[in-house]
Amino acid sequence: MKDIYELLNDIDIDETEFKELEVTELEKAKVKRTLKKAIRKKKKMKRWQKNVLAASIIFGLSTATIGFSFTASAKSIPLIGDIFSYFGNENSGLSDDIKNNGKGLYSDYKAYSNKIGFTEESNGLTFTINDAIYDGKTVTITYTIESEEDLGDGSFFIPSPNIKEMKAQGGSDGITKVADKKYVGLLTASNLEDLKEDKVNIDWDINSISITDMDKEIKGNWNFAFSLKATESNEKVINKSVNQHGVKVSVEKLSISPMSFVVDYHQEVSDSVKNKWDDAYVELTIKDDLGNVYDGQENGGSGIDSYNLNFSKTFQKIDPDATQLIATPHVTLRNFTSENHGEVPITEDGEEKVSSFPTKPGIAPKELVLDDIVIDLKK
Repeated sequence: MKDIYELLNDIDIDETEFKELEVTELEKAKVKRTLKKAIRKKKKMKRWQKNVLAASIIFGLSTATIGFSFTASAKSIPLIGDIFSYFGNENSGLSDDIKNNGKGLYSDYKAYSNKIGFTEESNGLTFTINDAIYDGKTVTITYTIESEEDLGDGSFFIPSPNIKEMKAQGGSDGITKVADKKYVGLLTASNLEDLKEDKVNIDWDINSISITDMDKEIKGNWNFAFSLKATESNEKVINKSVNQHGVKVSVEKLSISPMSFVVDYHQEVSDSVKNKWDDAYVELTIKDDLGNVYDGQENGGSGIDSYNLNFSKTFQKIDPDATQLIATPHVTLRNFTSENHGEVPITEDGEEKVSSFPTKPGIAPKELVLDDIVIDLKK
């Protein structure tokens, strides 16, 4: 029996029968992205929160905010399609054969988002806020950058916005080059406190943009501001836990919106684990009773130390036919070494002291998978 490749080779095709179709810049970028993924590991979104965690509580919930400002003279430039969906598929940690309906995390965001369309031009660079959405926990924003000069492959550092209602927050930022001198980005900012605001006010004042792989800084003024109302969501209290290997993980609640769902969970670590390991980190993966595996994005967390922490994670839209979600905790235990951890104390006058590093002998990290936590959706 011939395989599919042999059968295709037997087909006689007339090249003149094919007709070229016009495609958008975003569609071209998707093709390029697919080819690049076949030859190299894809670039992940930058996490600008990462190890805020305990510090956000220890230092009195010091603000790490994000935001925008209304621009009276804003002009609109052509948008390049569904940037939400583009980044959802780009940053998915799932292979194509197990993705939920072939979609990524942000595939359903565009339909429920708010069109912003604010543009600022400064120093040869045009910055546009395209769309934004707030699910009660996380603000997600898409934007476009157009430059008069080439700025590399999109390795930018952009100051985070200020969201007045979020006293402590974490998030991520991803930027991709989609055409010559044109870039698209997706930024998230999540409230690390267990509070839901019905509305958030955002100010994003950008005075400089750094191109990290070119060691270049572009100074300018790109200032935005607007408000977002929370999408409708249904909160479901779960309070189910698993306790194994000295680590307890509790799924506390779900918040289900039309385009996604958020899981709030908590980790606790026993003294026996603390005595052996400097750090414990729990990540949840989720599938349903239909076999769908859900793409997700961590929102950060907070706590009093590196062992006992509250986290949340946003996942893609739940399959309407699913009756159960199965959450699997993956635990990483590690010791700090000079390679993975260090401290640079800063004095009151802003001077840095000599860096201090852990002296405990390094032990290879330990990975654990705990029992599943089953969540009934129909109850």
